[in-house]
Amino acid sequence: YDTKKMASSAYLDVRNAIADEGSDARVEVNQRALIDKILARYASAGAVYRELLQNSNDADATTAEILITTSASSEGGKEVVSQVIYRNNGLPFRTQDWARLRKIAEGNPDASKVGAFGVGAYTMFSICEEPLVVSGKKGEEEAMAFFWKGDSLWTKTGKAPDGIINMSATLNHSNVQDNTAWTSFMLPSRDPYPLPDLVEFAKFLTASLTFTQCLKNIRVYVNSTLQLNIQKTIIESHTIETPKASSFWRNDGAVTSSSSGMFTLGKGADLTQTSVQMSVSIRKDLSPKSDMETSKVRARYASAMVNTKIPSGIEKKDDACDEEETAERVDSANFP
Repeated sequence: YDTKKMASSAYLDVRNAIADEGSDARVEVNQRALIDKILARYASAGAVYRELLQNSNDADATTAEILITTSASSEGGKEVVSQVIYRNNGLPFRTQDWARLRKIAEGNPDASKVGAFGVGAYTMFSICEEPLVVSGKKGEEEAMAFFWKGDSLWTKTGKAPDGIINMSATLNHSNVQDNTAWTSFMLPSRDPYPLPDLVEFAKFLTASLTFTQCLKNIRVYVNSTLQLNIQKTIIESHTIETPKASSFWRNDGAVTSSSSGMFTLGKGADLTQTSVQMSVSIRKDLSPKSDMETSKVRARYASAMVNTKIPSGIEKKDDACDEEETAERVDSANFP
Protein backbone atom coordinates (compact mmCIF):
# COMPACT_ATOMS: atom_id res chain seq x y z
CA TYR A 1 0.00 0.00 0.00
CA ASP A 2 1.08 3.56 -0.63
CA THR A 3 0.90 4.91 2.93
CA LYS A 4 1.50 8.51 1.80
CA LYS A 5 -1.52 8.48 -0.51
CA MET A 6 -3.64 6.81 2.15
CA ALA A 7 -2.74 9.44 4.75
CA SER A 8 -3.42 12.28 2.30
CA SER A 9 -6.74 10.75 1.28
CA ALA A 10 -7.83 10.26 4.89
CA TYR A 11 -7.00 13.87 5.68
CA LEU A 12 -9.05 15.14 2.75
CA ASP A 13 -11.96 12.81 3.51
CA VAL A 14 -12.25 14.05 7.09
CA ARG A 15 -11.93 17.72 6.12
CA ASN A 16 -14.55 17.38 3.37
CA ALA A 17 -16.94 15.60 5.75
CA ILE A 18 -16.84 18.24 8.45
CA ALA A 19 -16.88 21.04 5.85
CA ASP A 20 -20.29 19.81 4.72
CA GLU A 21 -21.84 18.90 8.06
CA GLY A 22 -19.71 20.40 10.82
CA SER A 23 -20.31 23.65 12.72
CA ASP A 24 -18.04 26.69 12.74
CA ALA A 25 -16.45 28.01 15.93
CA ARG A 26 -13.97 30.85 16.25
CA VAL A 27 -10.66 30.06 17.94
CA GLU A 28 -10.49 31.99 21.20
CA VAL A 29 -7.26 33.81 22.11
CA ASN A 30 -6.30 34.72 25.65
CA GLN A 31 -5.08 38.22 24.82
CA ARG A 32 -3.63 38.82 28.27
CA ALA A 33 -1.42 35.73 27.93
CA LEU A 34 -0.53 36.73 24.36
CA ILE A 35 0.63 40.18 25.46
CA ASP A 36 2.67 38.59 28.25
CA LYS A 37 4.42 36.45 25.63
CA ILE A 38 5.07 39.53 23.47
CA LEU A 39 6.55 41.32 26.50
CA ALA A 40 8.90 38.38 27.07
CA ARG A 41 10.69 39.52 23.89
CA TYR A 42 11.32 42.90 25.51
CA ALA A 43 12.54 41.75 28.91
CA SER A 44 15.29 44.35 29.38
CA ALA A 45 14.75 47.18 31.87
CA GLY A 46 13.48 50.34 30.22
CA ALA A 47 12.27 48.56 27.09
CA VAL A 48 9.08 50.64 27.06
CA TYR A 49 11.13 53.86 26.81
CA ARG A 50 13.42 52.51 24.12
CA GLU A 51 10.44 51.48 22.01
CA LEU A 52 8.58 54.75 22.53
CA LEU A 53 11.71 56.75 21.67
CA GLN A 54 12.16 54.74 18.46
CA ASN A 55 8.51 55.28 17.59
CA SER A 56 8.95 59.01 18.23
CA ASN A 57 11.96 59.13 15.91
CA ASP A 58 10.01 57.30 13.20
CA ALA A 59 7.24 59.90 13.60
CA ASP A 60 9.83 62.65 12.85
CA ALA A 61 9.72 63.98 16.42
CA THR A 62 12.54 66.26 17.57
CA THR A 63 11.60 66.35 21.25
CA ALA A 64 10.32 63.76 23.73
CA GLU A 65 9.22 64.37 27.30
CA ILE A 66 8.84 61.84 30.13
CA LEU A 67 6.59 63.24 32.87
CA ILE A 68 6.85 61.13 36.01
CA THR A 69 4.45 61.46 38.94
CA THR A 70 5.40 59.85 42.26
CA SER A 71 3.68 59.15 45.56
CA ALA A 72 4.88 57.95 48.93
CA SER A 73 5.15 54.18 49.21
CA SER A 74 3.15 52.42 51.90
CA GLU A 75 6.34 50.54 52.73
CA GLY A 76 9.01 52.76 54.21
CA GLY A 77 7.71 56.02 52.75
CA LYS A 78 10.01 55.89 49.69
CA GLU A 79 8.81 57.55 46.50
CA VAL A 80 7.30 55.22 43.90
CA VAL A 81 6.12 55.97 40.37
CA SER A 82 2.33 56.25 40.23
CA GLN A 83 2.05 57.48 36.62
CA VAL A 84 4.14 58.27 33.57
CA ILE A 85 3.11 60.45 30.65
CA TYR A 86 5.38 59.97 27.67
CA ARG A 87 4.87 62.40 24.82
CA ASN A 88 6.56 63.52 21.62
CA ASN A 89 6.11 66.36 19.13
CA GLY A 90 6.16 64.13 16.04
CA LEU A 91 3.52 63.64 13.38
CA PRO A 92 0.06 63.14 14.89
CA PHE A 93 -1.58 59.74 14.57
CA ARG A 94 -3.24 59.07 11.25
CA THR A 95 -6.23 56.78 10.75
CA GLN A 96 -3.94 53.87 9.90
CA ASP A 97 -1.85 54.46 13.03
CA TRP A 98 -4.93 54.21 15.27
CA ALA A 99 -6.02 51.07 13.43
CA ARG A 100 -2.61 49.42 13.76
CA LEU A 101 -2.44 50.18 17.47
CA ARG A 102 -5.56 48.03 17.92
CA LYS A 103 -4.04 45.03 16.16
CA ILE A 104 -1.62 43.04 18.29
CA ALA A 105 1.48 41.75 16.47
CA GLU A 106 0.45 43.07 13.03
CA GLY A 107 3.68 45.06 12.84
CA ASN A 108 4.56 48.10 10.80
CA PRO A 109 3.90 47.91 7.03
CA ASP A 110 6.53 50.58 6.30
CA ALA A 111 9.72 48.53 5.98
CA SER A 112 11.86 51.67 6.23
CA LYS A 113 10.65 52.35 9.78
CA VAL A 114 11.81 50.43 12.84
CA GLY A 115 8.99 51.48 15.15
CA ALA A 116 6.03 53.64 14.10
CA PHE A 117 3.61 51.93 16.49
CA GLY A 118 4.20 48.30 15.58
CA VAL A 119 4.32 45.43 18.08
CA GLY A 120 6.87 47.24 20.29
CA ALA A 121 4.17 49.70 21.36
CA TYR A 122 2.74 46.92 23.52
CA THR A 123 5.65 47.33 25.91
CA MET A 124 3.32 49.92 27.48
CA PHE A 125 1.62 47.00 29.19
CA SER A 126 4.83 46.15 31.03
CA ILE A 127 4.20 49.06 33.40
CA CYS A 128 0.53 49.92 32.83
CA GLU A 129 -2.64 47.85 32.94
CA GLU A 130 -4.81 50.12 30.77
CA PRO A 131 -2.87 52.70 28.69
CA LEU A 132 -4.44 55.81 27.23
CA VAL A 133 -3.15 57.38 23.99
CA VAL A 134 -3.96 60.93 22.87
CA SER A 135 -2.90 62.37 19.49
CA GLY A 136 -4.07 64.62 16.69
CA LYS A 137 -3.90 68.12 15.32
CA LYS A 138 -4.02 70.91 17.86
CA GLY A 139 -7.59 71.32 19.04
CA GLU A 140 -8.69 68.13 17.24
CA GLU A 141 -7.04 65.53 19.50
CA GLU A 142 -8.47 62.02 19.61
CA ALA A 143 -8.01 59.49 22.38
CA MET A 144 -7.88 55.70 22.57
CA ALA A 145 -8.38 53.96 25.90
CA PHE A 146 -7.43 50.32 26.41
CA PHE A 147 -9.45 48.30 28.92
CA TRP A 148 -9.87 44.66 29.90
CA LYS A 149 -12.96 42.49 29.93
CA GLY A 150 -11.67 39.38 31.64
CA ASP A 151 -8.69 38.27 29.55
CA SER A 152 -9.88 40.11 26.42
CA LEU A 153 -8.43 43.51 25.56
CA TRP A 154 -10.78 46.17 24.23
CA THR A 155 -10.38 49.76 23.09
CA LYS A 156 -12.66 52.76 23.08
CA THR A 157 -11.95 55.85 20.98
CA GLY A 158 -13.34 59.35 20.90
CA LYS A 159 -12.50 63.03 20.91
CA ALA A 160 -10.20 64.10 23.74
CA PRO A 161 -11.47 66.84 26.09
CA ASP A 162 -10.27 70.34 25.25
CA GLY A 163 -6.93 71.17 26.84
CA ILE A 164 -6.03 67.58 27.73
CA ILE A 165 -2.65 67.89 26.04
CA ASN A 166 -1.85 70.92 28.16
CA MET A 167 -1.45 68.70 31.22
CA SER A 168 2.24 69.43 30.77
CA ALA A 169 4.83 69.71 33.49
CA THR A 170 6.22 72.72 31.63
CA LEU A 171 2.94 74.61 32.07
CA ASN A 172 2.17 73.96 35.70
CA HIS A 173 4.02 77.05 36.90
CA SER A 174 3.47 79.44 34.00
CA ASN A 175 0.76 80.95 31.87
CA VAL A 176 2.54 80.17 28.61
CA GLN A 177 0.25 78.64 26.01
CA ASP A 178 1.59 75.37 24.64
CA ASN A 179 0.85 75.24 20.92
CA THR A 180 2.65 71.95 20.29
CA ALA A 181 0.63 69.07 18.85
CA TRP A 182 1.80 66.36 21.24
CA THR A 183 1.23 62.63 20.94
CA SER A 184 0.88 61.44 24.53
CA PHE A 185 0.93 58.00 26.13
CA MET A 186 -0.62 58.15 29.61
CA LEU A 187 0.53 55.20 31.70
CA PRO A 188 -0.80 54.88 35.27
CA SER A 189 1.35 52.31 37.06
CA ARG A 190 -0.07 48.81 37.21
CA ASP A 191 2.05 48.18 40.32
CA PRO A 192 3.82 51.28 41.66
CA TYR A 193 7.57 50.79 41.23
CA PRO A 194 10.64 52.62 42.57
CA LEU A 195 11.68 55.84 40.88
CA PRO A 196 14.61 54.90 38.62
CA ASP A 197 18.08 56.10 39.52
CA LEU A 198 18.28 59.24 37.39
CA VAL A 199 22.01 58.87 36.66
CA GLU A 200 21.49 55.36 35.29
CA PHE A 201 18.33 56.51 33.52
CA ALA A 202 20.35 59.32 31.90
CA LYS A 203 22.93 56.80 30.63
CA PHE A 204 20.19 54.62 29.15
CA LEU A 205 18.39 57.51 27.47
CA THR A 206 21.63 59.01 26.13
CA ALA A 207 22.58 55.70 24.53
CA SER A 208 19.10 55.45 23.01
CA LEU A 209 19.32 58.99 21.62
CA THR A 210 22.77 58.63 20.04
CA PHE A 211 21.71 57.04 16.74
CA THR A 212 18.30 58.68 16.22
CA GLN A 213 18.06 60.71 13.01
CA CYS A 214 15.25 63.10 13.99
CA LEU A 215 14.99 63.00 17.77
CA LYS A 216 17.39 65.50 19.35
CA ASN A 217 16.09 66.26 22.85
CA ILE A 218 14.75 64.24 25.80
CA ARG A 219 13.44 65.94 28.93
CA VAL A 220 12.49 64.10 32.12
CA TYR A 221 10.26 65.72 34.75
CA VAL A 222 9.54 64.35 38.21
CA ASN A 223 6.51 65.89 39.90
CA SER A 224 6.57 68.87 37.51
CA THR A 225 10.28 69.63 38.09
CA LEU A 226 12.76 69.25 35.25
CA GLN A 227 15.27 66.67 36.52
CA LEU A 228 17.05 65.58 33.36
CA ASN A 229 17.66 67.23 30.00
CA ILE A 230 19.57 65.48 27.20
CA GLN A 231 20.40 67.45 24.07
CA LYS A 232 22.07 66.02 20.98
CA THR A 233 23.90 68.36 18.59
CA ILE A 234 25.32 67.18 15.28
CA ILE A 235 28.80 68.68 14.90
CA GLU A 236 29.57 67.46 11.41
CA SER A 237 28.78 64.67 9.00
CA HIS A 238 30.61 63.57 5.86
CA THR A 239 30.60 60.71 3.39
CA ILE A 240 33.11 57.89 3.68
CA GLU A 241 35.16 56.68 0.73
CA THR A 242 35.66 52.92 0.91
CA PRO A 243 38.14 51.20 -1.42
CA LYS A 244 36.40 47.99 -2.39
CA ALA A 245 38.17 44.69 -1.73
CA SER A 246 38.79 42.49 -4.72
CA SER A 247 36.89 39.65 -3.03
CA PHE A 248 35.27 38.76 0.27
CA TRP A 249 38.29 36.65 1.21
CA ARG A 250 41.02 39.22 0.45
CA ASN A 251 42.24 41.88 2.84
CA ASP A 252 43.04 44.47 0.17
CA GLY A 253 40.18 46.90 0.82
CA ALA A 254 36.82 47.31 2.52
CA VAL A 255 34.45 44.34 2.33
CA THR A 256 31.12 45.88 1.43
CA SER A 257 28.99 42.75 1.00
CA SER A 258 28.35 39.50 2.81
CA SER A 259 29.76 36.31 1.35
CA SER A 260 26.29 35.18 0.25
CA GLY A 261 25.43 38.56 -1.26
CA MET A 262 22.35 39.00 0.93
CA PHE A 263 23.69 42.27 2.38
CA THR A 264 25.59 44.97 0.46
CA LEU A 265 26.61 48.40 1.72
CA GLY A 266 25.47 51.36 -0.30
CA LYS A 267 27.80 53.78 -2.02
CA GLY A 268 28.49 57.51 -1.96
CA ALA A 269 26.10 59.40 0.31
CA ASP A 270 24.84 56.07 1.70
CA LEU A 271 28.06 55.80 3.75
CA THR A 272 28.55 58.57 6.29
CA GLN A 273 30.49 59.35 9.44
CA THR A 274 28.81 61.64 11.97
CA SER A 275 30.18 63.41 15.02
CA VAL A 276 27.71 64.42 17.74
CA GLN A 277 27.87 66.16 21.08
CA MET A 278 25.65 64.85 23.86
CA SER A 279 24.90 67.40 26.58
CA VAL A 280 23.39 65.88 29.72
CA SER A 281 22.05 68.12 32.50
CA ILE A 282 20.86 66.47 35.69
CA ARG A 283 19.60 67.94 38.95
CA LYS A 284 21.61 67.09 42.07
CA ASP A 285 18.50 65.88 43.92
CA LEU A 286 14.72 65.91 43.56
CA SER A 287 14.35 69.33 45.15
CA PRO A 288 13.25 72.01 42.65
CA LYS A 289 15.74 74.39 44.31
CA SER A 290 18.80 72.20 43.72
CA ASP A 291 21.24 73.05 40.94
CA MET A 292 21.62 71.15 37.69
CA GLU A 293 25.01 69.82 36.67
CA THR A 294 25.90 69.49 32.99
CA SER A 295 28.29 67.04 31.36
CA LYS A 296 29.18 66.89 27.69
CA VAL A 297 30.62 64.05 25.67
CA ARG A 298 31.38 63.69 21.99
CA ALA A 299 30.74 60.55 20.00
CA ARG A 300 31.47 59.52 16.44
CA TYR A 301 29.64 56.83 14.56
CA ALA A 302 29.46 55.46 11.05
CA SER A 303 26.15 54.78 9.33
CA ALA A 304 25.36 53.04 6.10
CA MET A 305 22.37 52.16 4.01
CA VAL A 306 22.41 48.41 3.52
CA ASN A 307 20.79 46.86 0.46
CA THR A 308 19.22 43.47 1.10
CA LYS A 309 18.61 40.59 -1.27
CA ILE A 310 16.84 37.93 0.77
CA PRO A 311 16.17 34.54 -0.87
CA SER A 312 12.44 34.01 -1.37
CA GLY A 313 12.35 30.96 0.92
CA ILE A 314 13.82 32.87 3.86
CA GLU A 315 11.65 35.91 3.12
CA LYS A 316 8.45 33.83 3.24
CA LYS A 317 9.43 32.35 6.60
CA ASP A 318 10.23 35.82 7.96
CA ASP A 319 6.92 37.24 6.73
CA ALA A 320 5.06 34.37 8.38
CA CYS A 321 6.72 35.17 11.71
CA ASP A 322 6.20 38.93 11.94
CA GLU A 323 3.83 39.88 9.08
CA GLU A 324 6.12 42.78 8.20
CA GLU A 325 7.40 43.39 4.71
CA THR A 326 11.10 42.63 4.38
CA ALA A 327 12.99 45.87 3.84
CA GLU A 328 14.98 46.23 0.62
CA ARG A 329 17.14 48.87 2.32
CA VAL A 330 17.92 49.24 6.02
CA ASP A 331 19.94 51.82 7.91
CA SER A 332 22.81 50.50 10.03
CA ALA A 333 24.98 52.50 12.47
CA ASN A 334 27.89 51.60 14.74
CA PHE A 335 30.82 53.14 16.56
CA PRO A 336 34.05 52.91 14.52
